[in-house]
Amino acid sequence: MSDHTNLGVERRRFEPRTMAVRRWQADWDSWSVGAEATRGLRRWAGEPALAGCCGSVTDLLAACGRDRAVPVPVADGRLAALIAFARAGDRAAARVVLERVMPALTVQAAKRARRGGGAGVSGVTGAGFSEVLAELVGAAWLVICTFPLDRRPRKIAVNVVLDTVYRVFGYRPRMDRATVYLELIPDAPAGLDGRPVAGWDRGGSSAELLDVLAESVAGGVELRHLQLLAKLAVAGRSQKQVAASAGITDRGVRLRRDAAVRAVRAVILPAADGDHAERAPVAAGRIAGGAA
Repeated sequence: MSDHTNLGVERRRFEPRTMAVRRWQADWDSWSVGAEATRGLRRWAGEPALAGCCGSVTDLLAACGRDRAVPVPVADGRLAALIAFARAGDRAAARVVLERVMPALTVQAAKRARRGGGAGVSGVTGAGFSEVLAELVGAAWLVICTFPLDRRPRKIAVNVVLDTVYRVFGYRPRMDRATVYLELIPDAPAGLDGRPVAGWDRGGSSAELLDVLAESVAGGVELRHLQLLAKLAVAGRSQKQVAASAGITDRGVRLRRDAAVRAVRAVILPAADGDHAERAPVAAGRIAGGAA
C-alpha cells in the first residue's frame, strides 16, 4: 500500500504500523510484480483510458489518483475502466482498485475501532482494528465488482469508500456525526440572506446542507467560503452580523456569499448523481438559490 505521490517529488514508501497492514503491504508487494499482475497489465494496455499507464502496477496505481497531481476526472476515467474489467470478472483489476482505496479504508478502520471497539461491525463484537479492516476489505471487493458506473461516474474512489462503509456500518446522517452541537443549530434555519426558512426542519434539509458543505470540502472549495455559508445558513447569522464581525460592509458580505455559492455550485451540482443526489437536492437548491 504505497503512500500518495506528487510529480517532481521522490516517492516515499508507506511504512505500516500494524501487523494487519504490514501483511497487506507484503502481499501487495509480492502480487504487484507477479504473473497475475503482469497478465493484467497486458490486458489493460489495450484500453484507451489506460493506454500509457500500464508500464507497471505502481505506475497504474499512481495514474488512478494515488498521485494527487493527477486530475480527479482523469483518475475517474481510469478507475472506471478498471472497474469495468472487474465487473466482467477480472480479479486483478479489482485488486488494483482495492489497493487504490486502501489508505482510506485503513483510516476508516482505525476510526471505527477507536470509536466503539468495532461494536458496529455486523457479527463482530468488540472488534479491533484488524477485524474492522478485514470487514471493510471484504465489503470493498463486493462494491468494486458491482459499482454502478452508469449512474456514478464521478468521484469513484470516494464513492467506493462511502459505499463500503455503508455496507459494513450502515448510513449515519451527517447531522448525527457532526462536531457542531445541535443546540447551536437554530430551530428555524436561515437562508443565505439571514432570514428564517419556513418548513426547513433541523433533521431534514439542515442535515442535507451539512452534507453539501462536507462534499464541498472534499471537492476542494476554500474553507473561507464554507465558513461564510455555515454562518449564514447553519448558524443563522444575518448578513449584518457577519459584516460587523468581519469589519466589512453588507455589500462585501453579499459579494463574498455570491463567490462562495459559485464555488459550491461548481463542485456540487455537476456531481449531483446517485446517492448524493438523493441526500442533498434541497440543500443544493437552497445554496444555489441564495445567489439570486
